[in-house]
Amino acid sequence: MSNSVKTSNLETELSLDDIAGLRLLLESAPIAIVTVDQAGRIVLVNSKLEEMFGYRREELIEQDIEVLLPARLRTEHTKLRAEYLTEPYVRPMGSGLDLLACRRDGSEFPVEVGLSYYQLRDELLVTCSIADLTLRKQAEEILEQRVADRTRDIERRRRVAEGLRDILAILNSNRSLDEILNYIVAQAVHLLEASASAVYRLQHDAELLTIQTSLGLSDELLANQADVPLGQGRVRQAVMTRQPVATPDVPALIGQGDEQTQARLQALLDSGYRAVLSVPLLVKDEVYGGLVLYYSNAHEFTPEEIELAVIFSDQAALAIENARLRSRMKEAAVVAERDRLARDLHDSVTQTLFSASVIADVLPRLWDRDIKEGQRRLEELRQLTRGAMAEMRTLLLELRPSRLTEVGMNDLLRQLTEAITGRTRVPITLEISGRCQLPPDVQIALYRITQEALYNVAKHAQASQATVSLRCLPKHVELTVSDNGHGFSWEGITPDHLGLGIMRERAEAIGALIEIRSQVGQGARVEVVWQAKGAVGNND
Repeated sequence: MSNSVKTSNLETELSLDDIAGLRLLLESAPIAIVTVDQAGRIVLVNSKLEEMFGYRREELIEQDIEVLLPARLRTEHTKLRAEYLTEPYVRPMGSGLDLLACRRDGSEFPVEVGLSYYQLRDELLVTCSIADLTLRKQAEEILEQRVADRTRDIERRRRVAEGLRDILAILNSNRSLDEILNYIVAQAVHLLEASASAVYRLQHDAELLTIQTSLGLSDELLANQADVPLGQGRVRQAVMTRQPVATPDVPALIGQGDEQTQARLQALLDSGYRAVLSVPLLVKDEVYGGLVLYYSNAHEFTPEEIELAVIFSDQAALAIENARLRSRMKEAAVVAERDRLARDLHDSVTQTLFSASVIADVLPRLWDRDIKEGQRRLEELRQLTRGAMAEMRTLLLELRPSRLTEVGMNDLLRQLTEAITGRTRVPITLEISGRCQLPPDVQIALYRITQEALYNVAKHAQASQATVSLRCLPKHVELTVSDNGHGFSWEGITPDHLGLGIMRERAEAIGALIEIRSQVGQGARVEVVWQAKGAVGNND
């Protein structure tokens, strides 16, 4: 054995065959191997271990095994080694110990250590097989990171789906446009993890972009960005090009563009914003304005984030279009209601007053010839004028629907029956028992059902008599409308006769029971019963 190679005490005690056998065994192993004696001193190492740890063999022989560990872990490992010697066992690779090792240069790396022991004469030797886990740990970390990224991506997609679902629910509600836009802006900030957001509206006449709604913007920036000339700003670029404009790093743009643009960029920086994403807001292919998201830190915008911002812009555009449609529908409804009231005024009140005028003209002459006929005509004149007045009051109620809840149910039915009588000359008997104090929606529904039933009497029944009965009891209300007309059969009801369906819908809306009975030649009867938990009236 060469004098230049340091040997352990054990090697000096072994035969040449023993040494050769051990070295052959160690050197042929594909992994790093080190053998220590009972005192924990290194007695043999192979070249794989030298390569792994950066030591030369002679630097390790007779050193404590803890030299291969970080200094902070050596004391604890010495205790564990002593415990192992009291009851040694075999721990093969694959189920070995995961430890942290330390190279000669001080760098640390993860290893798996397998253990085995054998008795050589009076000496217990422990052999450690060591595998570098650096690549495996890196692969595990990469896999864990991918799993975490995937989990985060799935969670984000779930939150986005829920957010868009909630926005659709808001869009289909009766909320105002400002409320809907505020909600969309809040969702955009939340799901795109922005610091602030705003919806800009294009004022075509002044060529300005003004903030319609915002969330998170400072007062200073609101004042600075409240009116943006169409020729300036990142939002202007998005509006003009109809394409999203991403600014991942605002400071990088300082020194570019005109003075006004630089002033606005500086205002963004002064307000703490370092990145901006601007998306055009198009309503039916017309530029309405833009949706802008502000970020406190520099931000590289992914295609998915830009696409999501466009989706939020589309939702805002849908809200704006819906608001326009609702406004047009309301205007059309107002016009249609005015037309209907004008027709009713012409068909009922005007004709009634004309008939009253004719009777008033002939009444003096008729009175001179036939007093009894004159008295009959005078009574007819009185009924016509009362009917005209009732009809006018009913039309005024139609002009002011809120009055339907301000006037008592008894008075509403009295005006309605007098108006129908004045219009159709069909006598209507009104029977009221008790005094109802109903919730507004119930009162309106019962009034509309009565109105629809009497309209059917006037239009289709050819009746000579009708009756409206209202019974107000402590826990329920009974409404009945009946006539002695020619009736109808259900088989003969055509889809264009909507009155019966409307009455059923109104009854269902307030949770009332409705029954409509009729036979040909035997008139018709509509019965409605509404029940409440508390008292709704009292018997008179």
